[in-house]
Amino acid sequence: MSVKEAYSEWSATYDVDRNLTRDLDRQVTRESLEHLHCKSIVEIGCGTGKNTPLLAKIAEKVLAIDFSQAMTDKAKEKIQADNVTFSVADVTGEWPCADQSADLIVCNLVLEHVADLSFIFSEAFRCLGSTRARKQTSSAKARQLRFKPSYTTYPILQRLQKRMG
Repeated sequence: MSVKEAYSEWSATYDVDRNLTRDLDRQVTRESLEHLHCKSIVEIGCGTGKNTPLLAKIAEKVLAIDFSQAMTDKAKEKIQADNVTFSVADVTGEWPCADQSADLIVCNLVLEHVADLSFIFSEAFRCLGSTRARKQTSSAKARQLRFKPSYTTYPILQRLQKRMG
């Protein structure tokens, strides 16, 4: 069974199955991004939309992409935000976003399934706004997240490790 087929099958129970990785990801994403404001966000691997409502709150426009039609259908059932557009696309091919159209790209629990990460990063570079647009962003934290890895998750992981023993 391919990864795509597995996620399509999993879509029926993804939101209710016990999944600590998914739940930690939601918490880390919320704590890292909730204070941002962006004009446009591209969400890679939106799945059933676990992080999409947060992104819809902090952005004027969200393009939520997943390669599984079944996962995307579940997300559409849950999220009826006017500023969110869902797209079914394989991110190992060209992304359905215009050049320099995004302020922020969010990609959670996806890269472990991708063999050629260089293409992912070249597409992210293509889709991210120009240097001029980046400098005009209203949030210094957004710039930090765009230009270098964010290590804000470590305290969360440390707390989780303590709880799990």
